[in-house]
This record gives sequence, structure tokens and C-alpha cells, in this order.
Amino acid sequence: MRFAHITIAGLTAGAAILGACQNQQQDNIPTTQAPLTPGGVKLNLVKDQTTQAQVQEAFGPPDLVTHKDGQQIWTYDKTNFDYEKRSDYWTLILVGGGGDRVRSSSRSTLLIVYFNDKDVVTDYRLSALKY
Repeated sequence: MRFAHITIAGLTAGAAILGACQNQQQDNIPTTQAPLTPGGVKLNLVKDQTTQAQVQEAFGPPDLVTHKDGQQIWTYDKTNFDYEKRSDYWTLILVGGGGDRVRSSSRSTLLIVYFNDKDVVTDYRLSALKY
């Protein structure tokens, strides 16, 4: 009986320690970035108001940074691929049939953001293509 009390106390303490560790891990979950979609861009970019820090917070670091005529230009170039393969087979006594269906699609999004010398958005261009 005494052994059972020690075991239960040990399990309870172990569960409390694991629970505390689990809560700490949940606090470190990274925030998600805004989707690079027309809606996500429109919600996060306002000409002559949005700063570089806000753009980076919304979309992450740019894929390319260039300069032209005193402006800094950030480019985001994202491509997503969707691939689905499905096999359909059926059989009757003397007739058999089967086939594979493959569907794939891609979405390419290009966002170009122009900043003035105060690191504020002056203009942006968004191009999205699905094929």
C-alpha cells in the first residue's frame, strides 16, 4: 500500500512537470505571416502609411532587395505547387479496369513594394498567376 502512494505521488509530480514544459512550448509558437494573396496584400499595405517593419512583419523578409532612383524596392516571389495522384481500380469477373488520375496546379505570386527614403510604402505591384 505504501508503494502505491509513492508511485501515485511520483506520477502526479511527473505529470505536473510535463504539463509545465508543454505550456512553455506553446508560448514559443511563431506567429503566422499574412498570405501573399490579393486580399492579404490589400489588408496589409497602405500607400504612404505602411512602414518597412510592418511589411516585414506581415510577409517576412523579402526575396530580393534592389535600389532605383533613391527608392528601395522589395520583391517577394512565391510559387506553390499542388499535386494529387489518385488511383481508381475496379474489377468484374472478366472485365477489369483501372486508371491513375493526376492533377497538378501551380500558383505563382509576385509582389513588388516600393519604399521612399523614410522607409514608407509609396507604391506596390501584385501579380498572381494560377496554372
